[in-house]
Amino acid sequence: MYDIFISYRRDGSFEMARLLYDHLRMRGLNVFFDLQELRSGKFNVKLYSAIDESSNFLLVLPQGGLDRCVNEDDWLRMEIEYAIEKNKNIVPLMMNGFDWPKDLPDSLKNLPLYNAVSMSREYLDASIERVLSMCVNLRLRGGMRVKEEDERIQNDYFSFDDEKERRRLQIQEELTRAIEVAEYEKIEREYDELIVLDLSFVTADSIMAKLENCQKVAKLIGIESDEKSVEYANERYGEQGKRVFYCMDMESEGFEAALDKVMSENGVKEFNVINLSWVLMNLRSPFKLLKILRKKLSKNGAVFVKDIDDAYNIAYPDENGYFERAVEICNRDELSGYRRSGRQVYTLLYRAGFKKTQLNRLCITTAEMDSDQRSNLFETYFSFVREDLRVLAEKYPDDKRVAADLEWYENVYDDMEELFQDDAFYFSFGVMLFTAKK
Repeated sequence: MYDIFISYRRDGSFEMARLLYDHLRMRGLNVFFDLQELRSGKFNVKLYSAIDESSNFLLVLPQGGLDRCVNEDDWLRMEIEYAIEKNKNIVPLMMNGFDWPKDLPDSLKNLPLYNAVSMSREYLDASIERVLSMCVNLRLRGGMRVKEEDERIQNDYFSFDDEKERRRLQIQEELTRAIEVAEYEKIEREYDELIVLDLSFVTADSIMAKLENCQKVAKLIGIESDEKSVEYANERYGEQGKRVFYCMDMESEGFEAALDKVMSENGVKEFNVINLSWVLMNLRSPFKLLKILRKKLSKNGAVFVKDIDDAYNIAYPDENGYFERAVEICNRDELSGYRRSGRQVYTLLYRAGFKKTQLNRLCITTAEMDSDQRSNLFETYFSFVREDLRVLAEKYPDDKRVAADLEWYENVYDDMEELFQDDAFYFSFGVMLFTAKK
């Protein structure tokens, strides 16, 4: 896979394209830049595969760079047409002396409407920074590509006061509840009583619904990240000596000591069930938390981990690329958590010392869903992307990429929702449910 595909003509733009390639590679980016073998003579269809594997298509335009595109067999034209067809993020890079031709082929007539960057050798670093700001699906820190293991950030986005987000998470929980309840029933049969620790980035309604029909819950301690959510939980579900909820920072240096104090106050020596719902994806250092939790688990205790990995999201048919682009937007959304967390869960559990790790569920899908369930799945994923874009547009009013994403999303949202309701449309959502033993 490539972060960037550089499209250029050898005549007039090779030097700039090579400079761009070298600078982007120094930043740790995976860049497709063909020096010679594919760009001599007849168009090589291998270039299509490289475009397919790239999120961004940088088009280097020297003076007269598009003049030969009047010819249908011009290879630069064919590259651009393919990138447009595949809905790639196209960024024209205009060199000194370049002007848009008055007569472009119909297939390229919208090219001047794309956000472009004026490239300057004198201010090359500034030009490249501008280019990177317009690229999608890149995670940079200090100007360098962030390694996958370093992409996590601590995310405290959930707020009990945000009614829309609360409703979205409630729907998301309802879609996955049946799977979890079945796993809890298996665990329940192993113990005379359950001592449960619930760590969650959702309200206590979630764990209470899972345990609704469980008669063996002796004690439940809930740890949440939002003060008002904890107040709500204790008012609605709190019961002295049986159920109590606390607000804690799960990544603070004092978390283990605070948890030990809570356990002592409630007469708990160890837990035999620990539940983590949407927690790891919102943490900077999930391994550290898992190491602590394993120490609090009984010898044969079980841990449940529910997480997300958008790599398993599939939308078909998606001829206009609407759903693919929406998922890409979600992946770079700073408010949505680490969207590739699910793939790391098995390894994190193993390294933290857990045994017998099982993947109990991979993806929830629209297959055999009724209309209401499809609506709920659409809302839980795609409505929150729109809400996040609105928040980001207010937070970063000068960010043209956010503004462009929001405008596009508002324009296609209704069409996406209608397509989602088609019985022939298939969507899978990368929800992953793991269980493991101490």
